[in-house]
Amino acid sequence: MLLPVSRRAAALTVAVLVTVLAACSSGAAITPLPSGAEPPSNCAKVEDGVITLSAKDLQFSAPCLVANAGEAFTIHFTNREDMPHNVAVFTDSTKSTTIMQGDIIPSAGQSKDYEVPAQDAGQYYFDCQVHPEQMNGALYVVGS
Repeated sequence: MLLPVSRRAAALTVAVLVTVLAACSSGAAITPLPSGAEPPSNCAKVEDGVITLSAKDLQFSAPCLVANAGEAFTIHFTNREDMPHNVAVFTDSTKSTTIMQGDIIPSAGQSKDYEVPAQDAGQYYFDCQVHPEQMNGALYVVGS
């Protein structure tokens, strides 16, 4: 039995909305690098055990981070605006397992060092817990 045009349109609209809401609620997923691929060139890379990162205009200074497998490292984080920010690292974008959660830095000009334990090679997720939708990215842990 066919529904009248207005009922069909309403049913189609509801179906589309349900599909869109389901897709949006699944959380941001980070696509892993293809096997053997290099991280993007605009990532902040570990140097002498430290990755330097900052926040300004609701953005991190780099969209991704690169560290070495099996080596602990420090994220030297500076807040460059009068909005609170921090850095937290998770196993993936579901944020079900926290690797490191840094203290929130409340205002401009303040810095903190966040210690990150050694990780296996792979792809991880980081964000600002105050602004996770705007400020997030991939942490690539690569073999040396």
